[in-house]
Amino acid sequence: MSKPPSLFGGLATLLGAALRAPFAGPASPLRWLALLLFLPPFVALQVVHWVALALDDLLFPAYRRVEVREPLFVLGLPRSGTTTLHRILARDEERFTTLRLWQLLFAPAIVERKALAALGAVDRAIGSPALRTLRWIERRLTSWMDEVHPISLDEPEEDYLFFLPLFAAFILVLVAPRDPRLWRISRADRSPAEADRLVAFYRRCVQRHLYLEGGDRRLLSKNPSFTPFIEALDRAFPDARFIGCVRTPSKVVASQLSSLADGARLMGWRVEAPEHRDRIVAMLVFYARHLVETFDALPSDRRETVVLARWARDVPTGVADLYRRFGWTVSPTYAEALDDEGQRSRSHRSRHHYALADFGLDDAEVDTLFAELLNRMESV
Repeated sequence: MSKPPSLFGGLATLLGAALRAPFAGPASPLRWLALLLFLPPFVALQVVHWVALALDDLLFPAYRRVEVREPLFVLGLPRSGTTTLHRILARDEERFTTLRLWQLLFAPAIVERKALAALGAVDRAIGSPALRTLRWIERRLTSWMDEVHPISLDEPEEDYLFFLPLFAAFILVLVAPRDPRLWRISRADRSPAEADRLVAFYRRCVQRHLYLEGGDRRLLSKNPSFTPFIEALDRAFPDARFIGCVRTPSKVVASQLSSLADGARLMGWRVEAPEHRDRIVAMLVFYARHLVETFDALPSDRRETVVLARWARDVPTGVADLYRRFGWTVSPTYAEALDDEGQRSRSHRSRHHYALADFGLDDAEVDTLFAELLNRMESV
């Protein structure tokens, strides 16, 4: 198995990518201002993470002996229901442990997690003024995302954010829309050596989390951005289970472009521009084809394709069928939680509105590009 990047190698990768970022996008005063506000604190935080990760090896070397047994990866196309499925499965707290946003952004290292726990205890002892301030800031900064992808520091989130210290989380394409490395990572399995190094780093981060919170529980990971890493993940976690979420392609494409639009404008570029729109669509086409091809090569008892829209009518039955495929049983405690999730799913109405026409595309054109995925959906 590949070795994860070292402290100095990781820092060199981070700093090199950060120096390229200002030039990996269209030049505009708004973009330069946004980069000036974003990059310095971002890079400083990642440097802190690298130092803390190195300290883990000195202070808590036992984490490297933690087994990562039978992790479950929820992936597939972006905007296809992965967040909803992640939330449903995370309710099975006897079986799974999953990552929270605050852990991914501020405490990927054991040292950081313990330090924040100590500070939190002090804050609670004096009435939680820091926590209340943080909640206030959180709502002011994230409320604009509520219609697209609600964000909360305490909620389960995509653990591909572990790649931030390597400037390799694909969300950073908002900052550097022309960075060739980010686009190469969006087809990671085509570059196996690089994919294996990134997944080796990810595995170490997972071991840290399980060292602190795992016990007998399995990792639950939800990342559409891991769809191009399926082969690398299979090599690193040979007993892993995979769920591939799929959705009508025209809705996926329109929703993904719409979800990126505000962040892109903030960084001085527009997803509607053919240069960027066509690149994003081509990436989604790769995701769809790669999902179909790699799932066909996996053992049938280690993968399942889910069309979540069909689950909305009967979430408990959908989960029970999924668990049977993987050789698991639904506990009585989780069964009660599933009844709640079923009612929630049936009453859910998205407030995120979008249309392909907003981006100069039409349904027939998109359906032609995603013909293999449409065939897979019909067979599920």
